[in-house]
Amino acid sequence: MKKLLLLVTFIGMAAVIGAIVVGKYTFDGTVVDNPYEKGLLWDAEQKERESSGWNIDIQPPSPTVGWNEMVIHVRDRTGKSLAAEVMLTVSRPSSKGFDRQYSALLTEKGSYVVQVDLLLYGYWDLDIRVTAEDKTILFHRTVFALKGT
Repeated sequence: MKKLLLLVTFIGMAAVIGAIVVGKYTFDGTVVDNPYEKGLLWDAEQKERESSGWNIDIQPPSPTVGWNEMVIHVRDRTGKSLAAEVMLTVSRPSSKGFDRQYSALLTEKGSYVVQVDLLLYGYWDLDIRVTAEDKTILFHRTVFALKGT
């Protein structure tokens, strides 16, 4: 009985030590600096987005791994295309190592196009910064990059 208890204790300690070692070498660092302030900023951005009446739509909704042409439609409260400067930041929720920033170009149809490289399969966070009429509004979207054919 003592040997069994000793064996179970040893296996439990090995599992805990293994988890600590793996966690130490895979953790990117602090996920969010000043989380309370970030939360207040998020609330302010949400209110500003709602009061502006601006809206965005991204095509395709499900991009693939690799280079994708994304089309961003920016509309005002009435549904009319909005002339603006559009910046796109893509990032992985789990790591800052894949963060990239792109500038979108205005097309003849009033939408914005940008070439985006999604390096890995899975979820990507998109931050779309729209600047027009002396104000900047930040939109957040999440897309899932499918495996290419």
